[in-house]
Amino acid sequence: MLLKKFDENKEALKQIGREAIAESRRLGLPISARDRQNEAVNGGVKAGHVAEQKSATMAPA
Repeated sequence: MLLKKFDENKEALKQIGREAIAESRRLGLPISARDRQNEAVNGGVKAGHVAEQKSATMAPA
């Protein structure tokens, strides 16, 4: 029972991560190399790891 709940939560967090990456792309925000690598390997991203923004990568308005 506990393992089943763990797996459900893990999948839900992966989905949240995929949605966050999709939203970051839609907004034109940078996607971290770690997130891109996780997408390529796992078909998704690690839960809780959001796109990293660095001021050096942001173009001045």
